[in-house]
Amino acid sequence: MIVDDHAHIFIYNDNKKIEENIEKNVKYIIENATDIGSINQVIEESKRYDIIYYALGLYPEIIENMEEDQIEKILNFIENNKDKKFVAIGEVGLDYAHEINEELVKKQKIYFERFLEISEKIKKPIIIHARRAESDVLEMLSSYNTKKVLHSFWKPSLVNKAIDLGCYLSIPAIVYRDEGFQKILKEAPIELITTETDAPYLDPIEKRKLVNNSWKVVYSIKKISEIKNMDEKEVEDTIYNNFIKLYDIYDE
Repeated sequence: MIVDDHAHIFIYNDNKKIEENIEKNVKYIIENATDIGSINQVIEESKRYDIIYYALGLYPEIIENMEEDQIEKILNFIENNKDKKFVAIGEVGLDYAHEINEELVKKQKIYFERFLEISEKIKKPIIIHARRAESDVLEMLSSYNTKKVLHSFWKPSLVNKAIDLGCYLSIPAIVYRDEGFQKILKEAPIELITTETDAPYLDPIEKRKLVNNSWKVVYSIKKISEIKNMDEKEVEDTIYNNFIKLYDIYDE
């Protein structure tokens, strides 16, 4: 059974994309919200499709442009959400890839810390974005006792520090063709690996095209199998077990 713990399929606004995953035997998808609009979208998707669960959060660049009262309303909603399909905080974190100043960095850090506090309080994993901010992210994570999932973490030199902190490494399908992710995969223990696509982004075959979909985690499975010298079915089963343990999702 294949699982995708980080997708944004709602961007397609096309139910056929989800139905395609059902046809290709995807067991579970965690849709990660990034802003107010997508929070509503992922919740509605989860009501329509058994395979859709969701994570709630605000993307760091989105936070930069929001008023404090808007952010506080979202934080309050997340903290008090009792829906069983709400399984993680995400996508949240830090992003220094664009033009950024000290004030914006401070604002990102303040609210990333708030999300970490909520994750710890409500005992749900936190799915973390850390683009060009990996060192700061890991430093902040060391102060919190919660399950941490590093989404598409691309910093081979820091992967052992992440492992020491007990972070899960969510391996995207693009690992199939990306040497940086392959280096990370070599270091990461199988018990701390999950699979993701970041769909519609990071397609494992088509470069710079928004065509990815959750079933393409099969490309992650293939590369994990190759690098770890494991049978593909064994990898698939191990990742699935990691997933249900991490997100506390079990068949009823």
